[in-house]
Amino acid sequence: MATEPVVKEHRSKFNVFIILLATLGSISYGYSSCIIATTLGQPSFITYMKLDVYTNAVQLIGAINGLYQAGGLLGTVYVGFTGDRLGRRWAIFSASAITVVGGALQAGSVHVGMFMAARFITGLGIGALVTLIPLWQSEVAPPRTRGFLVGLHGVFILVGYSSASWVGVAFYFVNADGAQFRPPLALQILPPLLLAGAILYMPESPRWLMERDRGEECLAILCKIHADASDPSGEFAQLEYNQIRQQITYEKGLPSSWRSIFKIPSYRKRLIVGFGCMFFAQCTGTQVINNYGPLLYRNLGFSTANALIIQAGWITWGIIGNFINALLLDKVGRKWLMTGGMIGCAISLLLEIIMLALYQHTGDRAGNSAAVFFLFLHIGFYASALDASTYVYASEIWPTHLRARGCAISVSGLFVSSLILLCAASDAFAAIGWRYYLVFLCMTIIGAIFFALVFPETRHKPLEEIAAAFGDEVVDYSLEVSMGKASELGEAHPQTIRDYKSEDRTA
Repeated sequence: MATEPVVKEHRSKFNVFIILLATLGSISYGYSSCIIATTLGQPSFITYMKLDVYTNAVQLIGAINGLYQAGGLLGTVYVGFTGDRLGRRWAIFSASAITVVGGALQAGSVHVGMFMAARFITGLGIGALVTLIPLWQSEVAPPRTRGFLVGLHGVFILVGYSSASWVGVAFYFVNADGAQFRPPLALQILPPLLLAGAILYMPESPRWLMERDRGEECLAILCKIHADASDPSGEFAQLEYNQIRQQITYEKGLPSSWRSIFKIPSYRKRLIVGFGCMFFAQCTGTQVINNYGPLLYRNLGFSTANALIIQAGWITWGIIGNFINALLLDKVGRKWLMTGGMIGCAISLLLEIIMLALYQHTGDRAGNSAAVFFLFLHIGFYASALDASTYVYASEIWPTHLRARGCAISVSGLFVSSLILLCAASDAFAAIGWRYYLVFLCMTIIGAIFFALVFPETRHKPLEEIAAAFGDEVVDYSLEVSMGKASELGEAHPQTIRDYKSEDRTA
């Protein structure tokens, strides 16, 4: 008896190109988030903004960092409304425009109050972008390489971080009033400006189109992004289209309100997992180390110039780690890679605490160098196991009809954690010094346990089939079978844990 040929999944050049183009949003987030570290490390900025005069300068620095994170938190909420109503493309366009305005206001700030307001506006746009980019990428990427492709979001966030750090180093040596900090702040306008133009020519999410009953456009886009010489008839695109259509048709009978996310057990589990994923990853202290890096290195006895160079090197090392992270996601999986990263960060933090307790402010060169080494070890674990992983995981666990709102809730965990830790950092470092790292250590250990016990694995699963891991019904396994997994899944059947069609769909 003849067997039907297996349609192999493939990754087209066009698909990779548009996913890479979308990382302009990733760079925007990385640059805007990191430029504050080198800005606060520039003596001319401190003098111009009178942070060397104000008696509440420590609190003002905390507010500068906190308002950016608060804006980011509101940006995730913005996605929850615009991502579904406007579509992914126009939501990305509007977020890019907000980021451009915020960056321009930062570069032109004439006093600290204006700068703080500009950071808040930038945070609003950036919070939306860092949520929307992996969301859109996950909806156009093929299942078996989704981890790598969406993981590029994390890689290019670090490209943005690194660019900001090295630009800050370069402009430190410019001897002119305002020239040390204004041009680096102005450069953050470029990536979102380019993205705002590019997104107009990029395809809309096929899943969003199907949800809006625009099936012909959905199929046309799938055929375009999966076009490959090995599949001239577009058979793989047709198979994915069929699965998307069947699953979304089923999901249209399910509740989709904000209230349902908290009310229905499978949605609530996603909320806990997604929010917890982003929240605990930031509890490792990476964002605090990034924002206060130059100040931390100066406390270890390094000059301002050397502190800025160490900061830039620390970030650049993270790029390598993020690329490794993207490569490992589809090989190792999400759950245990992230759990291992949390354990590695905890070990690094413990060793860092020991070095700081013994050698900070002692002038011991070897001890202070060891403290710097363990910060590099920390970012190595974080970048290679957590950074890209969290964005991939948080974007793929939600069903299409809730993905914009769900991603918004998930990524809000990043900003909630960062807001708390960064607002407290200035006062905490001034009052208790290295003991503030104990907070990161304890939270990282709790996070590692949480990841290990609660997270389901999502590796290699099409977005429509991840629902089964959370107890929802999956209506079709044909795409997995078409990818050569018939022996593994051919006899599998979707399981309905509970029928939610009768639940209230009102907001």
